[in-house]
Amino acid sequence: MIILESVAYAVDHAGRRLEILRGVDLTVASGEIVAMTGPSGSGKSTLLALIAGVERATGGRIRVDGRDFAGLTHDDLARLRGGRMGIVFQDFHLITTLTALENVALPLELAGVRDAMEQARVMLDQVGLSDRADHRPLEMSGGEQQRVAIARAFVARPALILADEPTGNLDLETGGRIVELLFRLARSWQAAMVLVTHNPQLAARADHHYRLDAGTLQKMARQDNPF
Repeated sequence: MIILESVAYAVDHAGRRLEILRGVDLTVASGEIVAMTGPSGSGKSTLLALIAGVERATGGRIRVDGRDFAGLTHDDLARLRGGRMGIVFQDFHLITTLTALENVALPLELAGVRDAMEQARVMLDQVGLSDRADHRPLEMSGGEQQRVAIARAFVARPALILADEPTGNLDLETGGRIVELLFRLARSWQAAMVLVTHNPQLAARADHHYRLDAGTLQKMARQDNPF
């Protein structure tokens, strides 16, 4: 599903070349859940953006779902994101003027799916929010908003889920329920998932745990505890 080979990412800042990622290698198979930890500023969100095709690597090779990013245009990458990826953010990124149902249906409507609302309603039921379908985000708790965001990410049955600190703005108990939901959906649908987190308990539940530090990625053994 994901193959990264010697991936690098650098930017020019104030006349200097800053290397954010260096020689990153990563393979994630369909159905696998990978957790990524590391200090703030280590490049975790940047790596997710490269996998999503939002940013372009400055070195190395990225392949997702059999597609080599080197041969894809920005439009190609946008279609790949819309059709094969679901993304869950720390800050929910819901449209506040739309209801929960409308937020979940939006990616299907953009793809021209005729029964978008019906599929969105089924997905809301799967995350336990069928009774909140007509509520707008600001009328919902943080945990409910994140469940709407997860429903939106999964509604198109993506092959790959990218989750960037999905419990970062939630209390411990609510975050635990969100984690259970994410893992249940990913495993039941055999979706690959790359999860960025600062939570060691959450990272330990993944099939594989990597730590990103100073731009390099290291696979952690089960007995290792980098926290």
